[in-house]
Amino acid sequence: MKGRFIIKTILLLGSVILISYPALANRNIQSVIDAFTNCDSGFFYQLKNNASDFEDITDLVLKEQIAYIPVKDIASNEGNTHYFMQPIEYRGLTIIGYQNIYIETSYLGKYYYWGFIINGSIDDVKQSLNQLSWQKYNITSYVTNTQLYDRQQKNVGWRQNPYVIDGVVPRLFTIEKSLYLEPINENQIHLVCSLQGDIDKPLLYTMRPDMADIDKLANDKRIAEIEKNDSINTPNPEQQNNHDITTVQELTKSNTQNSEDM
Repeated sequence: MKGRFIIKTILLLGSVILISYPALANRNIQSVIDAFTNCDSGFFYQLKNNASDFEDITDLVLKEQIAYIPVKDIASNEGNTHYFMQPIEYRGLTIIGYQNIYIETSYLGKYYYWGFIINGSIDDVKQSLNQLSWQKYNITSYVTNTQLYDRQQKNVGWRQNPYVIDGVVPRLFTIEKSLYLEPINENQIHLVCSLQGDIDKPLLYTMRPDMADIDKLANDKRIAEIEKNDSINTPNPEQQNNHDITTVQELTKSNTQNSEDM
């Protein structure tokens, strides 16, 4: 490949831009996904800065400063996954889709997951992303970049959290952040960021600026549905008046008949 590039460069210097552009696009896409592995807001800003490189891959929602990959419904198993129009080649891996998942529990906190579906195995991803310090999470899964935030110690900020244990939920007032690697089946895996625990909206929107827009759209949809249902269930004033008139007529007729009987 390198030799072919050199030959084409010598034969036609003007073609260098055309030949090298896809490689530049790949590097831009790589930088976006590299930013994703930090599991913070940087991914969404990088996605906006390189949105044109994703035009043939996926639709994006473009806001003033960020961009994000839309899914139909983050709270639905049927709607939280978006498959790309064409796969992304990233560090030797093939990424075929994106997931944005939200799970709310009554007593165990809120759980947000966002990330990619990759063709391949756990070992494939670990080898391709060997710059990350993977640690065993359970029998089949791995985790890295584990951090903890205590809302009662905001001045401390995010700090390393070496004690990530499967089945142990974050305690009250704390939030955990991690990058997870887990199998979907024998041929596909999730590479997802996780934000979980006692999460309030200000912190969520700082880490996940896409969620501010997603929440707004969901709230607007709920209001529209409520207003629609109210309009269906509320009688038309003219119909209501007609009903009242009929009722009065019926009562008058009934009273007249009663008087005649007497």
